[in-house]
Amino acid sequence: MTTEPRHIDFSLLTPTSHDPGVSDSETHVGGTRWALVVYEPGAGREEGCETPHSGIVLCGTLTYSFEDGRAPLTLGPGDGFALPESPRHRGRNDGSEPTRLFIIDALN
Repeated sequence: MTTEPRHIDFSLLTPTSHDPGVSDSETHVGGTRWALVVYEPGAGREEGCETPHSGIVLCGTLTYSFEDGRAPLTLGPGDGFALPESPRHRGRNDGSEPTRLFIIDALN
């Protein structure tokens, strides 16, 4: 899908809360979902997610746990990541500062 050049100002988007202390501001670009996600200290996703994600941690730390019991994936500032749809995963910020990450998801 072709997209025209454009500016996306995430500060103008209304954040959506998914779980207490977890929110994202999102838009759709050329068949993908772009999201700026914030996990407040101590916050995490309550349910496992099966959406594949690719992204980068901008600040803070985030730990993904996996439904199949494999070792957690802990990410810090500048770390990129790619999560497949399986096994289901959930993120959690066990740090003392907010974690911000940018993700891109393919839309089905």
